[in-house]
Amino acid sequence: MHLGQIVMSKKSKDAASGGFKTKTRKLQQSINQVGRELSALTKREKKSCRVWASGYHKFMKSADQLADLKVHKTQKESRLRAVIKAWSTETVRLTKERDKCRELLQAKKAELAGLEAKLAMLKEQEQNEIKNVDEIVTQVFDLNATVVRASNSRLECLNRHVFPRLWTDEGGMRSQVSFISSDGLQKVVAMVNTMTLVKGEFAEEALRLIQGFFDRFQTTTKVSSDMQPIFELTRQLLVLKTNFKVGPDLYRFISMELDASTLPELARAQTLLRQSIRSEKTNSYIRMYARTNRNANWEVVPQS
Repeated sequence: MHLGQIVMSKKSKDAASGGFKTKTRKLQQSINQVGRELSALTKREKKSCRVWASGYHKFMKSADQLADLKVHKTQKESRLRAVIKAWSTETVRLTKERDKCRELLQAKKAELAGLEAKLAMLKEQEQNEIKNVDEIVTQVFDLNATVVRASNSRLECLNRHVFPRLWTDEGGMRSQVSFISSDGLQKVVAMVNTMTLVKGEFAEEALRLIQGFFDRFQTTTKVSSDMQPIFELTRQLLVLKTNFKVGPDLYRFISMELDASTLPELARAQTLLRQSIRSEKTNSYIRMYARTNRNANWEVVPQS
């Protein structure tokens, strides 16, 4: 995988989650930058206060010394007077600088608070999005499980009650068979185009069980007249070629009610054969129709 593909994959993943990671990263960078600026302004404000305090103390000390002078018109007196005179201008300059620092400091604090509020809101939105995505995934999985269960139940019903009706009593196969509700408003049409193969591993196990049934009855007792039809039926169930193909009596066999305590091999083989019938083309071999009244045209009912 190329680096560009990796980067694109990360961008796509972030976009799918609402871009929260990118937004959070940029917002955090802004917060860090403002934090550094705020720290520098804080140091600057403290320094301006120290400079003002130092100048004020120097002014007060000079004033006290000037008041205590006994000898006048000296260099010391001139120096003290110069310090006192300069302070009136210096204090204004230092106070303005300190106030400007404090103004910038307050503005930067407000900016930082705004960014932190945005970050908190963004994180809350991200948590809500995570919750929404989890709910979507859970709902889709639950619905899919419902669909799978319904599909399996429908297939079991078709294998038990619908497809056996495609076979005639003489062993032939009809091209299709229709089932219409008593009120004439719903119809199910079954066709044979895809019900031709069974899963090999299931069929092999079913054949083994059927052979075990033959061996058990042929070696232990003479076949009774009531068991003879089952013998004949099971002999024609499956034809082993490249794949297992259905014999003419498969659907008759899987629709029979067998006692598992009396015929355990055949009951188990019957279950395996019901499960083995391929269902990849479910929508192609069954059609459902409905209409509002007996005189209306049939409308196709969606199956997926």
